[in-house]
Amino acid sequence: MSNPELTPPAKRFKKWQWVLIVIISLAVFGQLFDTSSETSPSSSSSNSTSSSSSAETYDTSWIPTDFSGYPSDDNIAWRWATSKETNCSYSSGSCWAAMVITRDGCPSGIYAEIAILDKSGVQIDYTNDTTTRVLPKTKVKLTFDTFNEQAEKAQIGEIRCS
Repeated sequence: MSNPELTPPAKRFKKWQWVLIVIISLAVFGQLFDTSSETSPSSSSSNSTSSSSSAETYDTSWIPTDFSGYPSDDNIAWRWATSKETNCSYSSGSCWAAMVITRDGCPSGIYAEIAILDKSGVQIDYTNDTTTRVLPKTKVKLTFDTFNEQAEKAQIGEIRCS
């Protein structure tokens, strides 16, 4: 005869609990390795590449291959500018540039801002840039300057039609 105090019943997860564990694990794992919106100053080239995700629910067929769709606005696609496309003549600190294209244009222009991070990834500043009217499928370059000597990386904070 078995003593019930010595052999506790085995605990088993229900199917919905396993599904929840897998979903949470995938979300956390994806966030840890998502660097598509971060870059170092223009002295080094960008790692940003166009990525198509099965989670996207809007039409991405209009987006050039080297651009990525902007998650909160299906009218906007962007990429970090290359070092050849970035001119830092204004800034004595660091600068970054982003190339933006819109499917339908932005009649009142584009507004964009970046978060500026130190070498530890802590946000220490921000800056922004704007354009005038942008026609559909016209590429624009937005340049972001900082004089903050601790600036190491940048991360897109917002891009929108103004």
